[in-house]
Amino acid sequence: MSLSPAQRHNQRVAMQQQLARLESVNTANSLHTQVQEITADVERLRNLQTVAERVEMKRTELLPKWMPTVTSYLELGKPYANPVFAYCIIWLFDVGDYDQALDWADIAIEQGQETPGNFKTRFPAFVADQMLAWAEQASQAGEDLEPYFSRTFENVTQHWRLHEEITAKWFKFAGLLMLRDESGQARATAIDNVETLLSADRLLAAAEAKYRKVGVGTMRKTIAARIRSLQTP
Repeated sequence: MSLSPAQRHNQRVAMQQQLARLESVNTANSLHTQVQEITADVERLRNLQTVAERVEMKRTELLPKWMPTVTSYLELGKPYANPVFAYCIIWLFDVGDYDQALDWADIAIEQGQETPGNFKTRFPAFVADQMLAWAEQASQAGEDLEPYFSRTFENVTQHWRLHEEITAKWFKFAGLLMLRDESGQARATAIDNVETLLSADRLLAAAEAKYRKVGVGTMRKTIAARIRSLQTP
């Protein structure tokens, strides 16, 4: 006896629902196994004595082992709380692979992924802190900050919901960056361009507006004095 169109539709829906339930069970079982395994890896990592050893293990063993799992998860296109994804993002920042780290962090933030349990901050704050620390070190060493600085600055100041102090620190750093002299020190007296001084001051003013104790008052006064001296005939 052949099925009516309505019966065929109901059968198709039932099969799809059964498949979805099966996929859900398989995903849960697979994730449970992955979490157990990566937890063991994290424990081995913590038992290493030095930071250098831990970074090396992340770079040569853990990321090559787990990144294909994350890639498969992302290709599936069905977001769920995924600790493996979270750990890989943390490790990518630790080894300095900022291209991949920032790409995956953007996805994790969009998905609402949580950082691993031993972390006190969520991903937006974690990324903001990590990249600001990197930018401060890189700028002191005379290294190029792009494209990572502008990308993160835009996220921090326009897209992510962060504590005001974190956002203020980014505005402050961006302003001071415009005032750096040849030795890498922020000195308003080294700048001869009024527009540059004004732009730097706007960034510092934004920092102060976000968090009053960010510590830019003295520099803003120095900038104002420098502008007056440049504009005096």
